[in-house]
Amino acid sequence: MKLYQPFQFLTTEECDNIINYALKGEIRQGATVGAGAQIKRKNRIVWYNDSSKWQDWISLFNRIEKRIDWIETPQIAFYKPGEKYDWHTDQGASRRTHQRLWTLTCELQTALDGSIEVKDRSIPKLSKGQAIIFPSVDKHRATSPSSGERISLTIWAMAKNYHGV
Repeated sequence: MKLYQPFQFLTTEECDNIINYALKGEIRQGATVGAGAQIKRKNRIVWYNDSSKWQDWISLFNRIEKRIDWIETPQIAFYKPGEKYDWHTDQGASRRTHQRLWTLTCELQTALDGSIEVKDRSIPKLSKGQAIIFPSVDKHRATSPSSGERISLTIWAMAKNYHGV
């Protein structure tokens, strides 16, 4: 597993189970908060509160950085044609006790032209179950599919924020 390189993260069955979980949950409009809240985001989300795999995911991030001690509640995002999330970062100045260090995005369902892009990096189109990991400070975006619906899972690896508290 290397940064910015696709790797198989979930099986097809695991992807389908997460999608089914999301479809039974409260799907709401995606929103941004704080500075830069005017970021152009139009999509729908569900929070993935099933914590049965969280420790495994923390262990995966620990292979990159040992000080990761928890993950923020993962997010399932839905994108239909016309829905997108423009350029943004997942980490900014924060007074929170922990900060996002690493972002993992996994493709649960692919759609034509819908993808994750990381600024100044060439990221191949992900297949179902594939993920990439990148620093949360990297600018990235989710592009709008031209048809179908793209569904992704995003996990943020957290570490103590010594500057914010």
